[in-house]
Amino acid sequence: MGLQKITFEGGNVTSKVDSDLYHFLFSSDVGILKGLKSEISYTLANNTITLSDGYVSVYGRIIYIENQTTIGVTPDSSKFGYVILGVNTTNNSVSLYLKEQTGSYPSLIINNLLVTDGIYELVLCAYSKTTTSVALTSYSRKLISNDRTRVDDLDNQVFNHYLPVRKSLTLVNAGTYRFSGTSSDELRQSILYVTINNHAVVTFPGEQMFLFVGSNTSVSYRYASGDYSLSVVYENGIVTLTTGNTTHNITSIFMKK
Repeated sequence: MGLQKITFEGGNVTSKVDSDLYHFLFSSDVGILKGLKSEISYTLANNTITLSDGYVSVYGRIIYIENQTTIGVTPDSSKFGYVILGVNTTNNSVSLYLKEQTGSYPSLIINNLLVTDGIYELVLCAYSKTTTSVALTSYSRKLISNDRTRVDDLDNQVFNHYLPVRKSLTLVNAGTYRFSGTSSDELRQSILYVTINNHAVVTFPGEQMFLFVGSNTSVSYRYASGDYSLSVVYENGIVTLTTGNTTHNITSIFMKK
């Protein structure tokens, strides 16, 4: 028990303390550091996989993959495999190796190195092979973004989520229009803005269609000193709108969450 000076001159800091702090600063993520160096991109030629440079963090243990690091794949059987970066905190080692299996991709060893020593296997790329060839296959690699990128991405998601979306209308007959590509869940979360003859705007919550059995509603609107009713019906991803007068054209419709 006691105190340890971490960020002090002459402080004696163990790799475990450093890795704990790095893991926290990387939002407790494991993976390739996105946007730094070449993100360990890879190519295949002559049965050899070549990795570009980049950094990896595995529970705060930082590993640098040097540019043009290679590993060969032998086409001696039909198997699925991974190029693995293995981190072993038991013997304080890292290694690059292949892990293969017949019929499906092999399972991975993924110990929580924050709480115990052991092995963690991180996939850098995936491949399949036969007795005559080797081919790269699609794999969603673990990536760690910096905080600024995360905030910018979240800002864009929030902005796009609440941005009004214009729906493409199809004329059924005079005064009746429909649009598709929606769902009851999306409608319940949205406000609909219906423009009639580029003049009157009818606004109502999508939830209004689902207050009663039948998934439909009627919304009153005023146009050219007259009072009318807009009929709205939802069925199987399609919304049908009918104005109160066949001369009333629906010129646009927007949905906004």
